[in-house]
Amino acid sequence: MANDMTERDKGEDAPPPVSDAAMAQLFRGELSRSDTWRSRLDTTTNWALTTSAAVVSFGLSSTGSPVVFLVGIWLVLTFLLIEARRYRYYDLWIRRVRLLENGYWVPLLRREPIDPDAIRELVTLVERPQIHLSLFSAISTRLNRAYGPILLVLTTTWFVKVYSHPRPPRDLDDFLHRAAVGPLPGEVVMGFLLLLMLGFTYLFAASFFTRAPMGELRTLPRGRRAALWESFYRPYATRAPRRRGGAGAGPGPRQTPPMH
Repeated sequence: MANDMTERDKGEDAPPPVSDAAMAQLFRGELSRSDTWRSRLDTTTNWALTTSAAVVSFGLSSTGSPVVFLVGIWLVLTFLLIEARRYRYYDLWIRRVRLLENGYWVPLLRREPIDPDAIRELVTLVERPQIHLSLFSAISTRLNRAYGPILLVLTTTWFVKVYSHPRPPRDLDDFLHRAAVGPLPGEVVMGFLLLLMLGFTYLFAASFFTRAPMGELRTLPRGRRAALWESFYRPYATRAPRRRGGAGAGPGPRQTPPMH
């Protein structure tokens, strides 16, 4: 009788098993969160593109001061900081989705044991959420994806506006005089833009060498070196699949075409 009571107490204290339906609900919830923050990233990028298009159209069509391009650069930098913050939150939720996929659903589809390390890390993230992606990595990633070309267009159009309106400058002093903004001399404006472009160039280049965030897509490995023209219609050139039985195996069974 005592043994029966002990086994019953152990059965009551044991944690309930986690069903596939509960894991599916958890996966759908985390995927919904990541989709929400991903849509917020698209919203900020649309703001930056719309602002840049308006600034370039108005600045090149009018005869006014080129300060409108500096205002556009300042607005795009503000959007970049907002999007970097949102991207850090997006990385938090997509990290959970990837852990669920790699640790639970992939082994389940392969009929393999569940990865305990991935599930343990997922439990830690759910129990105590913390942002893992640094602001440096978020800014460099968003510069690589969208904001690098936008800032390059605004800076180039500012230079074209200062250089060509109303006529080409006679010398460097004339160019710096045109680049002045109110009480700020042209040397200060040029130095600020130069430091800004050097900093963002470094961040843009660093995005190719630092480890990509967990939510970023990876390109498929190439099986062979593809020609340049093949990259337009064959993004991934892979080897032909090997036949079973080694290299000396004969051709497979001939298939009969379907009869109509």
